[in-house]
Amino acid sequence: MISISFVFTSAQVYSGIDMEIRNESTADKPNIIDLVILVKNESSSKFDGTISIDVPKGFRSISGNQIKVELNTGEKRFLPVKILVSNDAGSGDEELVFNCKSSSNELVVKKKLIYKVQENNSLRLTAENPLIYMNENNINDSVEVKARVTNIGNKRQDVTVVFKIPETAQGTIFVEKKGRIEVLKDTVFSFKFIPAHILKSTQVMVNIAGFRDPEKEIFGNTSVSIQNISSTQRYQDMQPINGYSSYAKNSITASYRRVGDNADMYQVMGSGGFNLPAGYVFISGNIYTMSNQNDPIVNNTYISYHRGNSAVTLGNVNKMLEMPLFGRGAEYSLTSSDKDKKIELGFIDQSFNLVEKTPFLQNGYGLYARGTIGAQNASRSISGVYVFRNDPYEKADHNLLGTDVQYLFSKDWRLNAKLYSGMSFYEADHSTKPSLGVESQYSGVISKVNLNGSYFYSTDYYPGNRRGVLQIQQSFSKNIFKEHYAYANILVSDFSPKYFSYDYNTRSKNIRLDTGINFARKGNFGWGVGYQYQEETSNNYNSFLGILNSYELNMLKAQRFTEYTSWTSPNKKHSSILGIEGGLVTYPDLEKPKFQMKLSGNYAYRAFSFSYIYQYGAYFLSEYAFSKMMNKTEDYKKLSLSAFYNKAFFKDKVNLTSGVSYTDDVLYGKAPSAFFNLKYSGKQYGLYLNSSWYNYTVGVLHNNMLTIEAGVTLNLPTNTLDPGKKGSIKAFVYYDNNDNGSYDEGDEAADGYVIMINNISFKSNKEGNIEYKQIPYGKYRLKQVIQQGWYYDEMDIEMESHRRSLEIPLHRNGTIRGKITYDFDAKTAQEFNPKLGGIIINVFQGEKLLQRISTDENGEFLAFLGTGEYRISLNESSLPINTYCEQTYADTESIAGKISVVSPFVIKVKEKKIRVKKFGN
Repeated sequence: MISISFVFTSAQVYSGIDMEIRNESTADKPNIIDLVILVKNESSSKFDGTISIDVPKGFRSISGNQIKVELNTGEKRFLPVKILVSNDAGSGDEELVFNCKSSSNELVVKKKLIYKVQENNSLRLTAENPLIYMNENNINDSVEVKARVTNIGNKRQDVTVVFKIPETAQGTIFVEKKGRIEVLKDTVFSFKFIPAHILKSTQVMVNIAGFRDPEKEIFGNTSVSIQNISSTQRYQDMQPINGYSSYAKNSITASYRRVGDNADMYQVMGSGGFNLPAGYVFISGNIYTMSNQNDPIVNNTYISYHRGNSAVTLGNVNKMLEMPLFGRGAEYSLTSSDKDKKIELGFIDQSFNLVEKTPFLQNGYGLYARGTIGAQNASRSISGVYVFRNDPYEKADHNLLGTDVQYLFSKDWRLNAKLYSGMSFYEADHSTKPSLGVESQYSGVISKVNLNGSYFYSTDYYPGNRRGVLQIQQSFSKNIFKEHYAYANILVSDFSPKYFSYDYNTRSKNIRLDTGINFARKGNFGWGVGYQYQEETSNNYNSFLGILNSYELNMLKAQRFTEYTSWTSPNKKHSSILGIEGGLVTYPDLEKPKFQMKLSGNYAYRAFSFSYIYQYGAYFLSEYAFSKMMNKTEDYKKLSLSAFYNKAFFKDKVNLTSGVSYTDDVLYGKAPSAFFNLKYSGKQYGLYLNSSWYNYTVGVLHNNMLTIEAGVTLNLPTNTLDPGKKGSIKAFVYYDNNDNGSYDEGDEAADGYVIMINNISFKSNKEGNIEYKQIPYGKYRLKQVIQQGWYYDEMDIEMESHRRSLEIPLHRNGTIRGKITYDFDAKTAQEFNPKLGGIIINVFQGEKLLQRISTDENGEFLAFLGTGEYRISLNESSLPINTYCEQTYADTESIAGKISVVSPFVIKVKEKKIRVKKFGN
């Protein structure tokens, strides 16, 4: 990665003196420029002079900056030159100048060498104190979070460090700190805040991210844990990883709504969960009542109990199956231990109001069973489903049995397929109707053509979601000429459901083709053109068109050309899009085609957006039929205008959304409307105010409606819900003065000693006790936190009972002291930046790494260790460049109550390597 070019300039004072520079650099020494200077004397007299080497900052000539040269007539000489490129060399082109001067200091020959230093913009982000302790005594004190950014590249850089402080009194806040980091320097960014509101939990994480300015490219992230070290704490799984736990954000909301002039609505809703000694309970509720109704409506209300791999739900059960079921009922689910297999069973009475007085089962009922393999595998799973529904309106019992398959063949090909067979028993004529439903969806790539398809077919009496439907959707897309994008979308549908209880046979067919090219953007503009073909056939609107035969099909057929243009301002604040459609349409009662068109567009600036649509001519049979129904002789027209504003204020705590719209067509008449929503989101509560106004006039019909809603949300403490068994750990911490491992005469309770279980820290109370409540069964690690003078042994804690007691004896520790020193010859040493602080020292016991500590600004370090033998090792990767240490470790013993001093680590500096070449004639 060496880039060198030569620029020759000569100043001939001694005719016949010439200088040539040859490059012998190799890739294995990227920081060494290895040159040979060839000097020739082709003059008639002896030459006596010097060659001076002028290098910029960050470069150093190992051979010195002055080389004496004596050349007889006809003599030439090769002079080796090595130039060291240091890490602080600036990026970009740097000029090295070689001047050959006579003994009288006159310039004879001048040569320049351009060396391109490759840009290195590496930055490193680290937390100064990754762990900060707080307790009830200093809960109102401010906390200072610090992050150090080190520039390990070769260019000065501007950075932004963002601190994310979660859920303070003002909600989650982001704080930005900006700075400029010089080459091979570092800067500490800090932020102070009062965490009183967030330390009601066990711990919080302050996330820190570093961004390189001005492109805002992230170069690193880290975090600082602020831990509550109270003596008694409750288990909180901040990041559930076991696949069982779930996070519950508990809240309750009360609201009042005024609809029009005489309708009042009162509503209370909420959800939340809490842990039990075995499993947890989750509750969701929604109840509202209107001023003109006697009984309240209770829906989306249920209680579920989760224990281990099973769950039971009672209340409102809503299942979006192929044949959906909604109402009051019960559900049971069982999941395998690996979360791969799942079974669901349920029974539902189809009354959506939980307290409805309608007799049980009067509105019909249903039951279902579903088994899944690959329940958490989005790429490969299969499930089998059986659904039964009693429908009192059709007076039928429907049975549906089928399977759903999801399969990912490769990164490009995916398939989803469904196959359902139904059997319906009708009470009216004691008939039996079999039915079938088939669906497949796929996506894939063939020869760089993107394919997406969706196909569905169901028989006329199919009791599922889509009855009597044939639908084919297929799309193609491909980049052409590298930058342009061509597409084609095809839709074919035929809708003809049939019912025994409903004798009107509806039929609707649709064919639609959209194809076109979106051209590559040119600057701030985008452009595309397309073609549309539409064919709609139906008997749904015959009465509106004055056609007495309800079975006769009527057709609307249209062909249109489309064009769109988009624009974005250079600063990305403004954006706009304009679409134009135009073509010919044939209506069902007209022989000649007529012109139709549509203009649509949008303009956006920051929080504001404006949209508009103007349509001339009916695009669908419904629009044409309603126009005829209103006895309109002129062509169908529609105008729609809308404007919206969405903005967050006060550090995103307050959000304002508002808009106005206006529609004018034969169906809605002149219909203005507006809405205004205001929401405040706080840590403990939230408020919202919603209002809407709607007005329309069609002929003699006039309606004006104003709705106002206000509500308050109370945020309750959050919970990490775990379906397993739970218990408590109570530990007694004491100073084991006689070092016999048991609490007896002469020992004393440890007040204010920090204990860590997994990653949660506790501070013992005056009686030496700590307690960890409601922790799931499993294995926990008592981690060693050595404090000056005392330590405790690490151990595993098996939590397998409701209550676990243990003693933690503290033993006296020893102190290991050491330091680093430098040993080098300034005349022969390579260039380096000496530092004493920040050299990393590793402490091993056997093969196990116990601690990582750093030297202070005096090059000294201290380690507090339990009694035993240790190896103190210097981490050479933390040494300055061009330095090394011959003896990188020292074995020592830690003795209780004593200070053991290890021999200093001697850091040496690499010496210059000088290679001399001498050549004669």
